[in-house]
Amino acid sequence: MLKYFRNVATEMKRVTWLSQEQASKETVTVITVSVVFALFLGGVDWLLQSGFNFILN
Repeated sequence: MLKYFRNVATEMKRVTWLSQEQASKETVTVITVSVVFALFLGGVDWLLQSGFNFILN
């Protein structure tokens, strides 16, 4: 078990972390894409629902 944690510590030293600025940019990008995708899916859902209601009535 101790060897495992030593290996984890060694690997963590090799990790290249993003800068604060890059992490912020990527976070904004992910949130923006998520909102756009949610709006797109909501629009498709509304169109399909309206279409089915029109056909059924």
